[in-house]
Amino acid sequence: LAQAILAQAVCKYSRPSRLFIMLCCSSPHGIESVPAGSKGAATDREMLLSSRNQVPTVVISADSMAAYKASRYMLAGILCAVVGGAYSTFITYRFSHDYSRNLNMEGEPFPSGNAYWPPSVSSMVSNIDSPQGKVWLAFMVTSSILTMLSWYPFELKNVYCGEDVAFIPCLPACLKSKAISMNTARTFLPQLGMLGVALIHTAPTNVWDPAQDSTLIFHTGGAIMWIGVTMYTEIYTLGFCETAVIGSCERKLRWACVVLAGIGGACYLVAQSDNPGDLGICCDIEYRPVSIETVEKARRNGAFKIAEKNLDLMEGAKFTPNATAPLYQGMHNGAYGWALAWYMMEFWGEVFAGVFILLDLLVIWFFAEERDLMMPKELPSV
Repeated sequence: LAQAILAQAVCKYSRPSRLFIMLCCSSPHGIESVPAGSKGAATDREMLLSSRNQVPTVVISADSMAAYKASRYMLAGILCAVVGGAYSTFITYRFSHDYSRNLNMEGEPFPSGNAYWPPSVSSMVSNIDSPQGKVWLAFMVTSSILTMLSWYPFELKNVYCGEDVAFIPCLPACLKSKAISMNTARTFLPQLGMLGVALIHTAPTNVWDPAQDSTLIFHTGGAIMWIGVTMYTEIYTLGFCETAVIGSCERKLRWACVVLAGIGGACYLVAQSDNPGDLGICCDIEYRPVSIETVEKARRNGAFKIAEKNLDLMEGAKFTPNATAPLYQGMHNGAYGWALAWYMMEFWGEVFAGVFILLDLLVIWFFAEERDLMMPKELPSV
């Protein structure tokens, strides 16, 4: 009987790529059969259920296993991103009273009494030698790689739109080719964007020189790819895709995540478009030129690292006489009042956009039927 089952299964799954695992009913000593009509012969059902040494037949196709692995890779990528974003933000909040964030260019506390608050997540983690920078870099790079390896848009039914759907609808007519499909764009572009954000760092305003500015296209472009492409492809999937299998509850939750991520992203874009001081909002970060007296005062106050940074700023100002303020100037006072609220809106807008993007991915994973797969309790002997 076991041999007959094996033959039938092999015939059914004749293509090796379609058959990943097959465990046949067998004894520990190999495949055994009982001739039909002999003494002790039994029905197929009795034979399958009665033998104490038999292992249940489990047939898992390569497609099912690939989809199952995709869901696991996807979940691992989501969790890494959550840890990277949440823990780096926690470190920034928890240790906001650290002296390095509360002393100005002279080694004295900021007159406002507030700690320096980064205007964006990128600014928060720009120094990869800082605790939050190390956490961000490690987990976000890992998240990007895992999510890319999952190929989840090709493997999960609730996001699959087919390869015939072009990422940009007008391209097929203009180029007579779809160039890149919606599934391919969703697989690679957001993850490549996050790698750009994590690996191409930003810098504080007073050291943002023209060379740094030339990298902005990759850093900002990466953020747009991670948030914007994910939202764009998700909106298409929820509103226009005819092949994705999405339940009513799942659809509502995913729409809610997209809308909330859009609101957070809009707040970030509005606040990031200009500095509050340029808009007449009080009271923005105050920068002042650095002199040798500033360096000596910082040293007298015991702020030797700040004094070293002041020397670097003085060097930059000396050899870049046409530098536009606040380039190569020192920070005398941190933002406070409505200007601080403006920076907070920029920072938390970016945070909320990222949070709801990750929640959307988590909802996709939770409702994906491919994440559940019956695996054998033990693998057969080779």
